[in-house]
Amino acid sequence: MINFIRGILRDKDYDTITVECGGVGFQILCTNSCMINLPNLDEEVKIYTYMHVREDEMSLYGFVSPEEKKLFLQLITVSGVGSKTAIQILSAERMSSIVSSIINEDTKVIASCKGIGKKIAERIILELKDKIKPFDYILPNENVFKDTAKNNMAIEDAVAVLTTLGLSKNRATELARECAVDTDTAEQIVAKVLHNMG
Repeated sequence: MINFIRGILRDKDYDTITVECGGVGFQILCTNSCMINLPNLDEEVKIYTYMHVREDEMSLYGFVSPEEKKLFLQLITVSGVGSKTAIQILSAERMSSIVSSIINEDTKVIASCKGIGKKIAERIILELKDKIKPFDYILPNENVFKDTAKNNMAIEDAVAVLTTLGLSKNRATELARECAVDTDTAEQIVAKVLHNMG
């Protein structure tokens, strides 16, 4: 098991990054919150990882924090929820929303994730409601990655708004990160992006 990778960020795409470590480039499929928190290319980064191995596939999944990885590991214990499905859930909603929906037995949040129906949402809640402890998933306020001093929650909210306006999530994330400073609200970030786009 590869618990984490620390190295130099060499490439990033919509949901995939390449981290160079010891002369090897590791390709990692990341959650949306992980992508939003990334430093600039050629800077150091630490990614928490899970290696998924099958007969015909070997993949690395990346997470912004040990807490996010822990929730992923809980999700894939549910019958019918694979690694890609769990990543989709974590990328579609904030971790706090997912945990809250499980504890409160509210299927709406999880069922609204792309590719996740009501039956899968109900199964997740049924199998995890007694295993999830909310305090295990509270993130510290400090920045997750080195030299990242932006208001990540505001950026996530801004990206959600920008995608409803027609931008791809990848482009919206890129523009929001370029504009944001650590004191900006989501509304201010959106306003800056729209202003810069003319």
